[in-house]
Amino acid sequence: MNKTFEIEVAVGGMTCTACANRVEKQLNKIPGIKAYVDFATEIAHINSSNQIDLDEVSDVIKKSGYEPLINTDAQIESNKLKNRVLISALLSGVIAILSMISSTQFNYWQWFVMFLATPVVFWGAAPLHQAAWANLKHRTTTMDTLVSLGVLVAYLWSVLQIVIGDAGSASYRMMFDLFGRSHDMPEIYFEVASVVPTVVLFGRYLEVRTRRSATDAVRALLASVPESALVRRDGKEYELKTSEVKRGDLVIVRSGERFPIDGKVVSGFGSIDSSVITGESLPIEISPGDEIAAGSINLASVIEISATSNGDASRISLIAKLVKDATSQKTKITQITDRISAVFVPTIILLSIATFFGWVAITGNAQAGLTAAVAVLVIACPCALGIAVPMSLVVAASIGAKAGTIIRNPDSLNQLARLTAVVLDKTGTLTSNQMMVTDVVAVGMNNPQEVLAVAAAIERGSTHPIAKAIASADKSLSASNIHETAGVGITGVVKETEVFVGNPIKANLPMSEEMLTGYQKLLANGVVVAVSWGGYLNGFIVIADSLRPSSITAVSELKKLNLKTFLLSGDHETAVKSVAAKLHLDQVRWGVSPEQKFDLISKLKETEVVAMVGDGINDTAALANADIGIAMGTGTYAAQSAADLTIIGDDPKLIAFVIRLANRTRRTIYQNLFWAFIYNLILIPVAAAGLLNPLLAGSAMAFSSVAVVLNSLRMRRFS
Repeated sequence: MNKTFEIEVAVGGMTCTACANRVEKQLNKIPGIKAYVDFATEIAHINSSNQIDLDEVSDVIKKSGYEPLINTDAQIESNKLKNRVLISALLSGVIAILSMISSTQFNYWQWFVMFLATPVVFWGAAPLHQAAWANLKHRTTTMDTLVSLGVLVAYLWSVLQIVIGDAGSASYRMMFDLFGRSHDMPEIYFEVASVVPTVVLFGRYLEVRTRRSATDAVRALLASVPESALVRRDGKEYELKTSEVKRGDLVIVRSGERFPIDGKVVSGFGSIDSSVITGESLPIEISPGDEIAAGSINLASVIEISATSNGDASRISLIAKLVKDATSQKTKITQITDRISAVFVPTIILLSIATFFGWVAITGNAQAGLTAAVAVLVIACPCALGIAVPMSLVVAASIGAKAGTIIRNPDSLNQLARLTAVVLDKTGTLTSNQMMVTDVVAVGMNNPQEVLAVAAAIERGSTHPIAKAIASADKSLSASNIHETAGVGITGVVKETEVFVGNPIKANLPMSEEMLTGYQKLLANGVVVAVSWGGYLNGFIVIADSLRPSSITAVSELKKLNLKTFLLSGDHETAVKSVAAKLHLDQVRWGVSPEQKFDLISKLKETEVVAMVGDGINDTAALANADIGIAMGTGTYAAQSAADLTIIGDDPKLIAFVIRLANRTRRTIYQNLFWAFIYNLILIPVAAAGLLNPLLAGSAMAFSSVAVVLNSLRMRRFS
């Protein structure tokens, strides 16, 4: 079988999907190479049946007009963009005030403004100019082309008016005349040349922050698996890299350590914490023959397992791959403007040129023709269009943060507004993920409080999660001579009497038919331990993960939004059914593995727009695969990294809140886009007719942006 070589290269400087398509097309021209460039993560995925020449790949990316980056370079690039936006915003603010408020203008103020605008135009807007140049070399256009052209024409026109025209005098003042047209006063509009690229770059920075999150989720997943493993080969023990472990190797895992590889227990008894895979807080009892997933924690003594997969092929590795694959398939609402630009940009450029020559042909006045042509470019600069989406998303993110949600991927609000189904995890989402005593049943004449007090005294000698839950419920007594038997229970002496707390079946405790029936009924409510002393079974203690107080209201709110509700849990049938009965969910599944969650989400997506709500590493693949991933703030970092938004804290009612917020946001976005297009539709012909000078065009463009901002800020009244 031929070996396939695979590499991933980060690509810097891409500003739209057209950029990614361009790089992909050039990479696929390399013989034997198959490439896919994902704009969402800024990663080029490359595979070949031959050894891949990284230098050749880098050269092709550079010749396409972009930069191949290593991880640190990518972070530096993001920081550079942030600094570029901040500095440009500071300078643009001063420029706008001086240009638009005549009372702030002083002698030679226009020279000062030109000095401030120069770094914004040539340094701040450099990414836009570079993208426009790359587009020109490949005979394509995007919004970057129009922004770059409009900014440069606005700047150069203004410089010419100051240097060789009459706008350079000490007494020059710029007044807004919204309805008149001055034939003798030269016009400059540095505020247009500086504010437009600053606003566009700010929206670009929001996109970059979103795209960086995908790799964080994968790293957090893989960090759950130890980098080394203790392996026994030919009677000798070796410390090997996990990637060097082969299927069939005998791996030794000590108490408290994570299992580095998937395997089957060869020797040892006890319990493990497999929440990394199942997401459930209850420990799982294990014995020889049981299978254990990499990343699980050994809560007992030394366990020996036989590796059932190679070191680089564990379930965790598969889940990480699922996260990467699913994340690269997500769509972005901001791509709408790029599709529009395919027609809009070249049309505006041609219209501007036609305007100039039309004026020259009809009136013979080149000055008036140039003024009208520049006005067309300026009025068409997509400032309002550029902020119509990001401004609404920023306001929505602010509202969400105040309410207790972090919208890590603002574009996901569009998907939330289209939602038809919500899939919920149980543990940590609908329940608290904290073990606690929920019931104490005394047998015979015993007192429930005494049963709990005696058991708590014994359990303080154990570090088992169930023991900790019982021990924290009562602290009135103390115990001595404590001894724990893995997988069975714990014994000790309380008030000079030997006490046993643990599994009554494995300990062979004598139980009547009535006791056994009662014990089996209690198992439907959680984990049940027996308490025995003096040769008798004296009571049972039930430990369970409790339902969050707001879960019932949360599900009810989702149903009011006409959403279908599903529960997928890795927990056992009785625990899941107990929760589902209180919530009246549409469909319920239990004993579901991470891979099964991923597959069920995929199937559901065929007919529904799906949100997945979870909190653990076991949920990360499903979170990434769903149309929308929602992580609970009390969950793992991996889950939050894979999710599009995070619920701060543990209140599931916020799920319905953020969906309603998304509906309002989408409505506002459509209103903003409608205004931006109507503005262009009406005023571009007016500018071409010579009824708008560039100064008025700049004013109109600024007004359109203000209208979009004000409409977006109306959302702040949402609650």
